[in-house]
Amino acid sequence: MSLSLWIAVTLLITGAVIALLFSAPAQRREQLLKRLVLVSASESAQQQYSSLGLSKSASKIGWLRRLTVAPDISALLVKAGFHGPRASAIFLLCKVSLMLISAMAWQWYVDFDSDKFVMAKTLIFAISGGLVAEQWLKWRARTVNYRIALALPDALDLMVICVESGLTLEAVFQRVGREMTTVTPELSREWLITEAELRLLDSRITALNNLAERTGLVEVENMVIALSQAEKYGSKIAPTMRLIASDSRQYQYLRLEERVGKIPAKMSLPVVVLIMLPVVVLIVSPTIIALLDSLGGM
Repeated sequence: MSLSLWIAVTLLITGAVIALLFSAPAQRREQLLKRLVLVSASESAQQQYSSLGLSKSASKIGWLRRLTVAPDISALLVKAGFHGPRASAIFLLCKVSLMLISAMAWQWYVDFDSDKFVMAKTLIFAISGGLVAEQWLKWRARTVNYRIALALPDALDLMVICVESGLTLEAVFQRVGREMTTVTPELSREWLITEAELRLLDSRITALNNLAERTGLVEVENMVIALSQAEKYGSKIAPTMRLIASDSRQYQYLRLEERVGKIPAKMSLPVVVLIMLPVVVLIVSPTIIALLDSLGGM
């Protein structure tokens, strides 16, 4: 395969990705309409949606929906902290770019050979580039969840103080989100998003469930259950949240003890390789050298 053909294929794929990026404003308008329908499901809101004429424009870009990422990747993007309307398009652009770079780098290394085995290796390198992008996204999601879980007990203590001082639920999330900005920006972002949804959505339980879905943490789910019960039945929030904070700290201590308990098992292989084998060599080598000398003298 000649160099000009590779350049043509690269330009074609780049053009498709650029077209996807230019569709971001339309996707942003579509997401805004979905939010409006979620906030107010009344008939008047639906009539306003049709009067704007955006449903027609959304139908024109229906073919772009096939270019979006899978639902599990979308969930990972949300957990990783990428909430923007262009997050899926940017991730797809980075993934395709990494695949192209990996394939072109291998082809440049083999001087653009068109042999079938070389082309198979090129495909393997391209797929590996896409897998590297997905693995990085999973690592980013795990890191964000770990940081949120690490700062969650302190955030719950602040929420208890705010609740006992008489603040509303929206003000509690807003105040705690602003206070945790310098400590844990990931938790602050999620709390401020929840505060905005509590003010916009008709149901507070929906906003709290969205928080649990975005984080995927057991501690956050327990907090959401406690707040939902308080919203339904009027139960006290402060004692329950104080108990959740205590349980969260205890869980972190247990997880730390588990990591410490795994250290001896992880150190066994380096100890055997770096200490035991040299000791065995030092003990056995003089005997082997003397045996070789005696056999050589014979």
